[in-house]
Amino acid sequence: MERLLLQYEVEQWLYREAEYLDHLDFQSWLALMAQDVVYQMPICMNVADTRSAQDYSRETFIFNDDRNTLQMRVDRLNTDFAWAESPPSRTRRLVTNVRLVEVEPEITVLCNVLIYRSRGADIEADLISGERKDVLRREGDSLKLVRRWFLIDQTTINTRNFAIFV
Repeated sequence: MERLLLQYEVEQWLYREAEYLDHLDFQSWLALMAQDVVYQMPICMNVADTRSAQDYSRETFIFNDDRNTLQMRVDRLNTDFAWAESPPSRTRRLVTNVRLVEVEPEITVLCNVLIYRSRGADIEADLISGERKDVLRREGDSLKLVRRWFLIDQTTINTRNFAIFV
């Protein structure tokens, strides 16, 4: 029963995070991050006939952020200098297939994510899909994100910029 309750708590945390991002509530989203968070999206490489973790760079990233760089990105989005997000993207994040891998000492979670993104009056929208590996830590009575590793499904990312959070 404990594991089911933890699964539910983690799922609700993931859904709340997606809601904050979709509604551009970046301060509430940032409050979900641990002080020592590592937030990474490695590039996907075509190096083999099969898809595996080795198909992702351990050295080159689309983004490789910590708490300070996440704060800087959020602060920039609240200025007149966030040209890549003017007008702001309209996004919808679908979080599915949530699996708890480890629960002690921290909670390791795998989930699939599909992000729909439209911009301004553009007719075409972006679809960004991948698997996230998150590590959550209990701090008091809440969960905080300690690590995010987003493995994007696309080798060539068909979007004008990556100014959104995954």
